[in-house]
Amino acid sequence: MTTVAVTGASGYIGGRLVPALSDAGYRLLLVDDGSGPVTAVHPEHPIEKLDFGSEEGLHVLQGSDVVLHLAAVSGVVRCAEDPVRSLRVNVQETERLVRQCREKGIPMAFASSFAVVGIPKKLPITESTPTHPTHAYAAQKATGEALVRSTLDTGDTPGAILRMSNVYGSYRVGPRTIAKGNVLNLFVEQARAGALRVFAPGTQKRDFIHLDDVVAHWVAVVRYLLDRSRTSGVQTFNVASGESASVRDVAEKFRTIWQGLHPAEPGLKLTTVPNPRGSIELLQPEFSIDRRTTEKTLGVRCRWSLDEGIRSMLSAEAGTSSA
Repeated sequence: MTTVAVTGASGYIGGRLVPALSDAGYRLLLVDDGSGPVTAVHPEHPIEKLDFGSEEGLHVLQGSDVVLHLAAVSGVVRCAEDPVRSLRVNVQETERLVRQCREKGIPMAFASSFAVVGIPKKLPITESTPTHPTHAYAAQKATGEALVRSTLDTGDTPGAILRMSNVYGSYRVGPRTIAKGNVLNLFVEQARAGALRVFAPGTQKRDFIHLDDVVAHWVAVVRYLLDRSRTSGVQTFNVASGESASVRDVAEKFRTIWQGLHPAEPGLKLTTVPNPRGSIELLQPEFSIDRRTTEKTLGVRCRWSLDEGIRSMLSAEAGTSSA
């Protein structure tokens, strides 16, 4: 049986990916130090509570056929607040893991972010768009990408870099709902109080992708890395829906869909508030991603449109079934 190792296995994405990998028939080696903001642990899938870059953590991971490296100090704010720890985890320990994968001949997939491209000179963003980071989190992820390329491209061990856009959606682990504090999930919470707060200026565009589609890409990458007949070097994949919208556009979608689900109630109010991340967050009015090469190579299409995703989230909140 093929063994897949996952770092960051109890994180927001890891907690949803683990059962999907198990359902796909893989044996799992799971590592997470439990320090992240989300803890999603499935009793049937035990996790070694270890730092992936420690000697013990690396020893556990070397027993796998593929490594999926999701562990990180993630997010613009967290990296800005703790640059020493984030640099250690996102760069120094990642380098140790990448070098071990090359030495042991273990294919590896690295979780990156579209933050690495900064403000691209040309749109849409493709799999070959170069990195141009503008803050610490983006710089650390860009360095991680460079480590994967420079280390694995020089040998026979294949690698993959998954640049993920804004992931939304929730899932259940026992009695708990697991979600991430991004704008869509926050809008669901705010809708309960009847008002949506848009961070200024509201025209900043994002690509939003449903968590289920993200997981499908990671499972497909495992198959890709294991197929040595068609893998070589390090490939970059755009894990994005290809559907961009401004934050204000998203808020308007919420208002429309919410009103349809609650026709007898007052509509959601919409206010613009100061952006707490305005000094470090890029506020591009244009942003688009081309995922055609990724789709062709991995054979994965995104199932969820943004409207369908919002309707599903609000329908679940309202206790109704979505169309």
